Amino acid sequence: MLCVAVVARADAPRKNPTSKLYVADAVGENQIDTGVEIDDLTKKSVYNAEGTVVETKAYSNTAIVLSNGTGIYVDVNTRLHIKDFEQEAFRPNRSDMDDEPSISRTHLYIEKGVIGVSTSKLVAGSTMVYDTPLASAVIRGRQAVILSEDNLTVISMIQGEATVQAGPLDRPRLLKNHQQIIIRPGKPGEANIVEVEDIPDGADEDAMVWLEERVITADNARKMVYFEVATRKAGDNSVTVFDAASNDESGRGTGSSGNEIVAVPVLPVNPTVQPNVSPANLISR
Repeated sequence: MLCVAVVARADAPRKNPTSKLYVADAVGENQIDTGVEIDDLTKKSVYNAEGTVVETKAYSNTAIVLSNGTGIYVDVNTRLHIKDFEQEAFRPNRSDMDDEPSISRTHLYIEKGVIGVSTSKLVAGSTMVYDTPLASAVIRGRQAVILSEDNLTVISMIQGEATVQAGPLDRPRLLKNHQQIIIRPGKPGEANIVEVEDIPDGADEDAMVWLEERVITADNARKMVYFEVATRKAGDNSVTVFDAASNDESGRGTGSSGNEIVAVPVLPVNPTVQPNVSPANLISR
């Protein structure tokens, strides 16, 4: 009886539909590791988001959109791990597609490289955590750029606020609108070295342009797609480009009944990907 109960719980459908990742654009050599296989990223492809790793190579970039409405521009030579991404059932009769469709909990790890982030209007109760080897940031929207290297993390809030902690020995720090935090490793046994400053203007205005290019690209990607929930028919084993991943770990579709998040692409007004810029350029400014 115990074995039967365990199997029954394992086969029970999940309460909420599985969160998704939509590829809005891809330039050059980009890969996604789903935990089952490694695929080349192609435009308009869809994957289960949680647990995936997105990696770009030299002269390559991609723009992805999470099913909570967050657009992410992944710059050259970047490795991004979506460690956790849970999403509650969508609210019915959504009238503003710029609002987050439901409460979500996101935890991303930027192992190396640069990402630009543009979020939808977050629902009360949602959490968004972005980690690097040197810091952890709780971002409350709506636009940020994060640079992660072996000995440097730079988090720039273009719009909105974040709470950043530069390692376990540091205290939480409020990062306000139009500020950035620069973090370098401290000596062994000591806290990391932290500087908080306004994002440079004036003579260093090129630095702001560099940052804005990345959040604008992420924002354009976010506007290329919206997400809704559809009911999968029992016995339907078909897989489409907008319904590629189901509730199983393989992401190949199980044919089980239940709700499924689907991506609905819209025609973009502007190009989504700006010219490639090396992450090293930010360090020199």
